Amino acid sequence: MNDEYIPSEGEDCPSENQTDAVEGEGESNLSHRKLLYQELDRLVTQICQHPPGLKRSRLLHQLLTKMKNSGLIWKENLPYYEDALQEQWVFFCSNLCESRTGTQYDRTRGNVITWFNYYFKRRLQNWALKVDRENNTRDDRKQISEDGTPIDRIDILPDRDRTHILETAQLFTELQAWIETDPDRVLSKHVRGRPDLTCQVILKGLSSGKSFTVLAAELSCSYSTLYAFHRVQCRPHLQTFRENYES
Repeated sequence: MNDEYIPSEGEDCPSENQTDAVEGEGESNLSHRKLLYQELDRLVTQICQHPPGLKRSRLLHQLLTKMKNSGLIWKENLPYYEDALQEQWVFFCSNLCESRTGTQYDRTRGNVITWFNYYFKRRLQNWALKVDRENNTRDDRKQISEDGTPIDRIDILPDRDRTHILETAQLFTELQAWIETDPDRVLSKHVRGRPDLTCQVILKGLSSGKSFTVLAAELSCSYSTLYAFHRVQCRPHLQTFRENYES
């Protein structure tokens, strides 16, 4: 995702003195929102004055709580909304004070909620495109023969394309077997304090089609903890498996 922040474009990019006023909103509400932005800005300053650690984490938790309770986070009734929202919180925390996975927050170009919503809407758009592609792929898999019998498109693909699909399916099958058996005993690492929550358990869930949000709920673990553990401890083993498979 191109993460360039352009506050001069779009309705979510107010000027320095603008406070996201909406039609019919009273003066008291505007004043309250302005005070909220000032409070959030002070918290951001405090957070970024501390290096990564316990103190910053506590202040960051306060900031996230205030933002979530503000009622100003963009809302849409979408099946993938919660997954996208959790991804956006991870992006937000990663780039608030340092540029880790995208462009660092710049308070001179907008308040922190505007910045959050700007990227969140773009993330939702990316999710919509992803879902559309998946749906189109699923719908296009089947065609109807002249006698009305459904036929799988893989049967009418050129040999090269058919071979690629079959190889991908074989890779997935072998990947599932590798996760299930863990022959090299590399998937036993677990979340601190949760010996039951290993890489093997997480990868089994993901390979079955479950999202991080669903897994976090099923495993009674926060999304951020689960996602971060997978990224640092589990995903490298997946990459190694893929490299060994293709070598």
